[in-house]
This record gives sequence, structure tokens and C-alpha cells, in this order.
Amino acid sequence: MKIFIIQIIISTVVLAQSVDFNSPENIKLFADYLFCDHDYLRAIDEYEKYLNFFDNDTIRFKIALAFSLMDEHTNALKNFNKLSEASQLYQLSQIEELKSFFKLKLFPQLSSKVSEIHNLKSEYSLSADKILSISYLLNNYSIPAEKLFLAPFNDQEKPIVQNFYLRKTNPDYKSEILAGVYSAIIPGLGKIYTENYSDGITAFLITGIFSYLAYTNFEHRHLTRAWIFTVAGAGFYAGNIYGSVASAQIFNVKINFDFINDVNSFIEAKNYFIPEYDFCK
Repeated sequence: MKIFIIQIIISTVVLAQSVDFNSPENIKLFADYLFCDHDYLRAIDEYEKYLNFFDNDTIRFKIALAFSLMDEHTNALKNFNKLSEASQLYQLSQIEELKSFFKLKLFPQLSSKVSEIHNLKSEYSLSADKILSISYLLNNYSIPAEKLFLAPFNDQEKPIVQNFYLRKTNPDYKSEILAGVYSAIIPGLGKIYTENYSDGITAFLITGIFSYLAYTNFEHRHLTRAWIFTVAGAGFYAGNIYGSVASAQIFNVKINFDFINDVNSFIEAKNYFIPEYDFCK
């Protein structure tokens, strides 16, 4: 049995020595394995080793894509730019660049890239237009008219995107001034206006209790207690007005946060309108 085990070990060592792990073919095979195992950083290192032997557009594209999948979009852009126009993957690299510009919030560069894609008469021009339209939802530039904004999208996408457009152009904000005025008239009403119902009811009850205690103590000539309740009630009343203004601000911040999150979730679910391709089949 010992002899058999020794023979297996010797055979394994001999076989390992006969395989050139540093050959370009084996480097590429190992890099592909790492890429498909989502070990992108090590895959990039191996792909770059392979490029020392052969120039290969597919490998360059995979390096750029690996950076993109790691959300290192500055490095992704540098590598997508290395592909020549003669490459079969050039048009795909252009739409991938749009994704990187979008993720980096480089909206002017994104718009310029869309124009380049149209000049190339790329088959991905429609996808580029969709990404450009969505980008208007997240930047501070003037948004196009609704008809122009919706033009690139199909019938399935239009209702969702139209809802985003309306939320962008007519956000459901609460007025800070109105919130303060409402609470000045009826304590707590400003917070109810900002949909902070529990705080609004609490503010109404506490202000009412302090007011009642102050009134009854004045009525019964308990002046010290009356003034204590008056000062406390006035302080709570003023704090309630300030709190209502703050509540409106918080409400509006949440509106913006939910909107941005919904838009990003939508475009990520659509994979930035980039065609499906799989290097790991």
C-alpha cells in the first residue's frame, strides 16, 4: 500500500513538472476561471500577464469589465478606452463607458459620449438614449420635455419612467413655511401636514395640557405655578413650530432619497440597457 501511495505522489510530481503553468494558454485559462469565480482583482493580474505575450481585444475588454464589476469605474474607463474602433467589442465598450460615466455622476461626459455613439451609427444608440434620459433624473440640469424624454423607451418601460419624470418635475415636497404656519395656528398641525402623525398629536396634547394648567392656575391665583406652566407651554409651542419646519425638511430629504434609490434600482435592474453577454458559458 505504501509503495502504491509513493507511486501516486511521484506520478503527480512528474505530471506537475511537465505542465507549463506560465504558458500563455494556461495563464488565460486560470484568468478565465478567476473571472467566472468573481475573483476579479486576481483575474485582472492574470489577464495582464497574458497581454505580455499577445495583444487581445477580448482580454482588454474583460479587464475593463472586471474593473466595472468591482465598481472601480475610473479604471474601467481607462481600459475601455484602450479598445480600437476596429475591435468587434468597440461598440460594447462605448455603452459600458456610459455606465461608468453614469455611476461616477459625470453627466456632461455621458452626454458627449451619447453623441459619439450616434455618430458611430452604433446598434446601441437606443440604449445610449435611454441611459441619457435616466441621467436627467439624477442631475441638476434642465430636463427635456416629457415627450422627448420618453421617446427612447418601449411600451413596457414608459409607465415606470413616466412616473419618475413626474416625480422629478413635480416632487411631492412639503412647504417648510406652511408647516410652521400650521403649527403656529394649531400646535402639531404642521407635523401632521408632514405626515408625522404621532409627533403632531403629541405636540397638540402637550401644548393643550400646558395651556390648560396655566389658565386654571391663573384663574385660581396660583401665579408662580401659572407662570411656570406658561413659560413651559410657550417654550414647547415655539419648539413645536421649529420642529414642524424641521419635519418638513426631513420629509423632503426622504422624498429625494427614495426617488434616487428607486431610479438607481430601476436602471440596475435593466442592467443599464446593456445587452446581455456571458463570458462564462
